[in-house]
Amino acid sequence: MMQATLVPPRSILVIVLGFGVWTVAFVGLYAVNAIGCAFAWPSTVQRAVMIGLALAASGSMMAVAGWSIGHWRRAANAPRPAPGLARIGAMGSTAALAATILVFAPSLFASMCL
Repeated sequence: MMQATLVPPRSILVIVLGFGVWTVAFVGLYAVNAIGCAFAWPSTVQRAVMIGLALAASGSMMAVAGWSIGHWRRAANAPRPAPGLARIGAMGSTAALAATILVFAPSLFASMCL
């Protein structure tokens, strides 16, 4: 009879890591946009802040996706279900990176306040 090895519950957190970071960045970016519009920031200042936040969020998401892919590779020989959870996390983080690029790209050229 095989003895089951326990996988720590924190292993599930890798699944939500990518979109968790994306959510924080999304809320932060659009909160800063709303604050800039409400306080009538000069458009050049607001655009610079928005571009800086979008680039910081993209860099953060690249780091998270890179870490998740590395975690997936390291978890290959771990007891089940860790490899599957790591794979789901890596794919989710990669999807969150794509969502970051697609959703934050309009801050580079779109009108700030309507």
